[in-house]
Order: sequence, then structure tokens, then C-alpha cells
Amino acid sequence: MRKPYVLVAMLAAAAAVSSCATMTDTMSAAAGMGVVSQQHSTFDDSTIITVSPMPLWAKGSWGNAVQLGASWSSASPDRVALVMSYDANATQGSAAFTSLSGMDINIGGEVTQWRSGSSTQLSNGAYNTVSQTVYTASSNSIVIPYSMLQRMVTAPDCRLRIHTGEGYEDAQFNIERIPGGQATALVSIKKFVAQVDAMRSSTHR
Repeated sequence: MRKPYVLVAMLAAAAAVSSCATMTDTMSAAAGMGVVSQQHSTFDDSTIITVSPMPLWAKGSWGNAVQLGASWSSASPDRVALVMSYDANATQGSAAFTSLSGMDINIGGEVTQWRSGSSTQLSNGAYNTVSQTVYTASSNSIVIPYSMLQRMVTAPDCRLRIHTGEGYEDAQFNIERIPGGQATALVSIKKFVAQVDAMRSSTHR
């Protein structure tokens, strides 16, 4: 006799989780995180599709410091850049930049290593006199075959090891949401891949 009540409770819990996820997604987009955009290059008439970085996560961690985005151009349709990003703030006596030199990708036990061909880009914003803080950013990218990214977003087990100036940081790319509902980079990169796939299909007709 209790089964209907159990079902109602389960449905209510599912609705609450869905509502929380929607709210966090909206807040992330408002902050410019995980946003897919498309531009036209006036230089070579190529189409450029990007997705801004979103958090990565590994089970058992307090959250990863490095976020992940991506960039694709119709000028090089079979390649894609994975953008590693580290945002922080500098207060007196603390370091706020890190180097991002490469990434190891493990898809179902198949490990490949990718290194950036350029130096990490470092930038900082204006000094906040109230909090006495300077907000900083470190970013770099690796270029991989687009077919590998397609495999990454559908793989049941995909893990990343991002190499930084402090060592490395591991992430489980196949996890869509952090406990609490926050979407990971996988959610936004899936949308990015769908838009790139549509563009690639239209140009191959």
C-alpha cells in the first residue's frame, strides 16, 4: 500500500534535482560559462564555433581548479582545440597564475598524450580596492583530432590528466554534474559538438 507514496516521493525528488540543475545552468550561462557561440571570420570566411570553459570534476575531490572549453574552425574541420583555463585571484602574498602545458586523455583505457605548442597566456583584471584583490586568468590549449572529441563525449569512461606548473590535476570527463547540480564541461561540450556536427554536415553536402 505504501508504493504509491514512495513513487510520489521519488518523482518529487527527481523534480527537485531537475529544478536545481536548471537553475545552476542558468546562473552559469549568465556568468558566461559553458556558452556556445558562432562567429564568421572576415579574414578567410571560415566559421568559428567556441564554447567557454566549464568546471571539471573527479569523484572524491573538492572540485577541480582547471576548467575546459573548446574551439573549432571550418578552416581546419578535422581538428579541434581544447582550451584549458585556470581562474583565480591574487591577494597579498599569494600566487594566482599557473602554467598549463598539456593533457593526457584516457578513453576506456586507451591513453594518448597531447602537449601545447605555445606558452600559457596570463592575464589579470583591474584591482578591486574593496576586497584588495586582482582577478587573474591562465589559459592554454591543445589540438586533437575532432573524431577524438566525438569519442570523448560519448565514452562511458573518459578521464583527463591536465599538466600544470604545480604537477597535474585529474578529472573524470564522463561525469555530467557535480553533486549539487552544477554542470561540468561535458554538458556544454556536448552542445558544442552537436553544433559543429551540424556545420560539418552542411558543408559536406
